[in-house]
Amino acid sequence: MSLARFFSKPRWLSKDAAIRRDSVASENAAELVAQLAQFAREDSDAGVRIAALKRLAEPGLAQALAQDDRDEGVRSVARNLFAELLAGTHPSSPPLSDRIRLLRAQDEVHLIEQIAVTAPEAELRLAALQRVERHALILERVTADADAAVRLAALERINDEAQLVRISERARKSDKAISRLATERVHALRIERGDSAAISTQATSLCEQLERLLREGGNPGQAETIANQWQAIAEKVPTQLATRYRNAHELFELSRDPDKIQRMRQRAIDRAKLESELLAIEQALLPASAHSAAELQERFNALAELHAEFADDSDEFAAMLSVRFARLGAQLATLKSAPAAEIHKPESSENAKPDAQDRGAEAERQARRDAARAERDNKQRTLISKLDEAIQEAARVIAQGKSAEAHLAHARIQSLRRELGAVPPALRDALADVESDYAKIQQWQRWGDGKRRQQLCEELEVLPETGLHPDAIATRVREIQIEWTSLDRLEARPARANDGIDRRFRALCHKAIEPTKPYFEKRDELRKQGTEETSQLIAEVRVTVAGEDPDWPELAGMRKRAVEGLRSLDRVDPRERKNLAAELKQVLGIIDERIAAHHAGIESTKAALISRAQALSEQTDTRSAITQARDLQKLWQATGNGKRSRDQAQWKIFRAAIDAVFGRADDERAQRSAQDRQAVEDATALCGELEAIAANTSEPDRAELHRIDSAWHAIGIRDAGLRQRFQNARDSLEKLKAERERNKRRAQFDVWLSHYEVLRKFEIGELDVEATRDARASLPVLAISADAFEARIREAGSGQTASPENSDLLRDQVLEAEQLAGIEPPEKDRQRRMDLQVDKLSARMRGVQAPAPAAALEQLLGTWIDLGSADSDLDTRFKRAVAAILDTLG
Repeated sequence: MSLARFFSKPRWLSKDAAIRRDSVASENAAELVAQLAQFAREDSDAGVRIAALKRLAEPGLAQALAQDDRDEGVRSVARNLFAELLAGTHPSSPPLSDRIRLLRAQDEVHLIEQIAVTAPEAELRLAALQRVERHALILERVTADADAAVRLAALERINDEAQLVRISERARKSDKAISRLATERVHALRIERGDSAAISTQATSLCEQLERLLREGGNPGQAETIANQWQAIAEKVPTQLATRYRNAHELFELSRDPDKIQRMRQRAIDRAKLESELLAIEQALLPASAHSAAELQERFNALAELHAEFADDSDEFAAMLSVRFARLGAQLATLKSAPAAEIHKPESSENAKPDAQDRGAEAERQARRDAARAERDNKQRTLISKLDEAIQEAARVIAQGKSAEAHLAHARIQSLRRELGAVPPALRDALADVESDYAKIQQWQRWGDGKRRQQLCEELEVLPETGLHPDAIATRVREIQIEWTSLDRLEARPARANDGIDRRFRALCHKAIEPTKPYFEKRDELRKQGTEETSQLIAEVRVTVAGEDPDWPELAGMRKRAVEGLRSLDRVDPRERKNLAAELKQVLGIIDERIAAHHAGIESTKAALISRAQALSEQTDTRSAITQARDLQKLWQATGNGKRSRDQAQWKIFRAAIDAVFGRADDERAQRSAQDRQAVEDATALCGELEAIAANTSEPDRAELHRIDSAWHAIGIRDAGLRQRFQNARDSLEKLKAERERNKRRAQFDVWLSHYEVLRKFEIGELDVEATRDARASLPVLAISADAFEARIREAGSGQTASPENSDLLRDQVLEAEQLAGIEPPEKDRQRRMDLQVDKLSARMRGVQAPAPAAALEQLLGTWIDLGSADSDLDTRFKRAVAAILDTLG
């Protein structure tokens, strides 16, 4: 190999591993890129294999080397690269669908877990998580993964009750959906193992859902779902909750029977009518009433049949109604037997005749009485008008179903009736209708509110056993108390009623709160501790900010602690919260002032660096400007950090000035690169021209070759690949030149062999005279022993053969040919050949010069033709020796 070709060898073929590694990592030659996979698999240096592997970034190759490479370092790099490609964190990662397909074929636990954590696509993380078996990782992904679907999938694989409880508490503020689902899973697991508190909670929830469905209406399918859920726990539900559910279920079934509801409504109307009529008769028995005993008795008798419908009822209303009915009957019997004078006493003596002696005084008194009567009449009319308006208002709100407003309107009617006395006949019917409707709505509300009060009490009874957080228990107790107060307001009951249900309610509230007291006591203790810690923090901050030259990172840390303390004031005593907040804000203000002054100094220093950086653009020495720019960058970093927004704005200006310096250097480098690229293009074109000439088998133009060589040397190309390419083209030209010269030297001998083959076929009878003539005519003209060939053909045509004495001469010619070709003779001819060699040596010693190989061969061929035909063995040996001689001549 020539020295030029040695130095133009591509860098990736260098024996130096460092050079190969650098070439494989950075060069872009097509031949190199095509061999990268081979370098990654077969190169002897591990660094070269790693460089090729990273350059290709092909998953299949990385996976293969991770298992099969002989070097642990290469295997480690391949494993990491394959993990990045599969996870999608590498720039050359394949599409998501391909990575999911590759993931399905993986069995390495660590790789699958890494993808489940680091893959940017939620779909890929989910696919990996489904194959993860390590419970700790699944538990961690429930709260750590960024995608809700992945978190839910991880939660579905957690079946441990204690872990689900921790998940619920951990995600209570950060992920309410996960917290709720974890709580539901815990609840379901507890129900499954027969936990009484969980069953009670579930039963209470189902009762509330059914009652809400009863009040608000909804799809009957919801009731069926509730019934199915109830059936799963029905055998383990406490008796009181079972009764509550049964009542709600019966009411719901009843609500789906319009006829039965209508009968119940009519019965309620009849009860209201009976109560209203009894009230009217009781008012008619008052002394001011104008009704007769017979009339009242007749009305009372008319109610007997209606009362009989409710006499057998077992509720409190029926018992009270029976007592009132009996008492009223006794009063009417007494009234009927009393004298008429006792029933209706004279109203007054206002109509008595005045005394004759005091007519003037009587007239004055009469005038005053008339005025008072007129005033009473006006007041009466006003009250009647107000009563009429109140009745109409009550009828309106009752028709709209506004129970709270109906209570207020009815209370106003009662107040006006007490002030008015007897109700005018014109308003009695309307009042009776309102009273009837009000009695119905009051009865229904009392019934419903009574049921709801009973449910609230039952919920309070089981609340301590639900296992809820104390805060949740306290919140629920407050909600129940608010609802209880709302029911009191709707029913117009006293705020602090003291009947049995209210006393029970207050006792149950106290009982529900009692178990939470240790928690709240502990919380108070923690709040006290938090108050002390916050006060200590404020003191530390005051000491830090009081220094002349504080540690700015420490001061920033103090500010962060103060902000965190301000945000976490919920952990301090509420009574101290306001004062501590004020103090924290005060020290934060002091810290901000100190930090602002520090930031101002940094801003001033960086402004000076910006001025120096902008001045670099005027320097003509690019190399010196770059050195100074790098020094300024170091000074900028040493200055420290100021206010973030101002730092970013100054950095943009500083970076623009520095980039201008490096940009100028880049432009100069780009110009040099452009020149290099042009040189490469010109060199490539010259290589192409030289390769085109080398591809042509004809004799090249020497002037053209000289022009190409001169242009090549003028370029002075440094690219090793192009240098090798140009040298290859030159080598091809030299090879073609040598081939042409070789062909030229042996052309006459090849023609002789062709004619000799035709002659031999004619001599052995394979060709006749005509065929021999045609075959020779198609061959080039014979230049060696042409006359001897003609003589041999004539002899062969006349049937003459070679003389027997010529066989030794022919054998000598064969041995001569084999000696020239360097072929060893058979054992029987070795001595004869030795004799011939001795004769030649003697001749040379006598001064006879040996002819050149070509001349010796030409002489040998002529003699062979002159001696006549030989046997097949000698002929074969001779032709083989001639072919070998021709090869040596090339």
